[in-house]
Amino acid sequence: MKSFILLVGLVLISICAASLVVSNPAPPTDLPQYTNGDELVRPQNYREWVFISSGFRLSNNASPAEGATFTNVFVNPSAYKQFLTTGNWPDQTVLVEEKRTSSNKGSLNKAAQFQTDLAGISVKVKDAARFPDKWAYYSFDSSAKTAHANPKAACWQCHHDHGGVDSTYVQFYPTLKPVAQKFGTLREAATGGEAY
Repeated sequence: MKSFILLVGLVLISICAASLVVSNPAPPTDLPQYTNGDELVRPQNYREWVFISSGFRLSNNASPAEGATFTNVFVNPSAYKQFLTTGNWPDQTVLVEEKRTSSNKGSLNKAAQFQTDLAGISVKVKDAARFPDKWAYYSFDSSAKTAHANPKAACWQCHHDHGGVDSTYVQFYPTLKPVAQKFGTLREAATGGEAY
C-alpha cells in the first residue's frame, strides 16, 4: 500500500510540474542580443527563422549598379507569429536581409540568374526601450560577429518614409502584405511602386 501511495504521489508531482511548464513557457530565444552595451550580436541561426521574401536587383536607383545582388529576408519566429495576429511588428522584432552575389553561368544554366556567395547581412531591430526612433539598422560583412548601429541617416529615413508597415517594406513581402491589409495596418501610399 505504501508503494502505491508513493507511486500516486510521484504521478501527481509529475502532472503538476508539467502543467507549470505549459503555463509558463520559456521566453523566446530569437530576441536580439547585445554585447558591450550597444553592439548587436549577429543572429546565428537566422536561416532557421521564417523566410518572408526574396528579391533581385531591388534598388531605389533608376539604374542599379552592375553585380546586383539577391536578397533573402528572414524574421524571428516570435515576431512573425504576432504579426500574423495583429498586422504589426512587436517590440524585439528582428529582420535579417541576407545579401548574396549572383551569377548566370554554372552547371546547365546559361542565362537565368542564381544566388551564389554571401556578401553580408543587414539586420533591422525594433527595440523601443533602446532606440529613441524604435528601429535601428546594422550591417555585417560575411564574417563580422557584432556591429554598431548604422548612423540614422544611412537607413532610417527611407524606411520611415516608404515602409508599408511600421517602417518595414511589407509591401514587398507577398505573404504578409495581405495580413497587413486585413488588419488595416498597411500604408497604401507605400505600395505605389516605390523601389526598395
